[in-house]
Amino acid sequence: MKASEFLKKYEREREKAKEHEQEDHSLQAHAKERARHPDHLNAGTPYDWEDLEAYQKELERLDKEGPGGSSGDPDKG
Repeated sequence: MKASEFLKKYEREREKAKEHEQEDHSLQAHAKERARHPDHLNAGTPYDWEDLEAYQKELERLDKEGPGGSSGDPDKG
């Protein structure tokens, strides 16, 4: 291996190491990343999940039927 090839390889490895060091691995950075992509929820109690599922079903019902007409309350619809 020539000296110039070795230096190029060494420089590339140092650049990769610098990029890796510059990545923020703090809790705050992870929280910001989760906030940017809220598609996957990864927290809560079983009761929270039940409430979320009920809320999502209600949203689906509203998309199909529109507001009002809830089957759970005879006074509303």
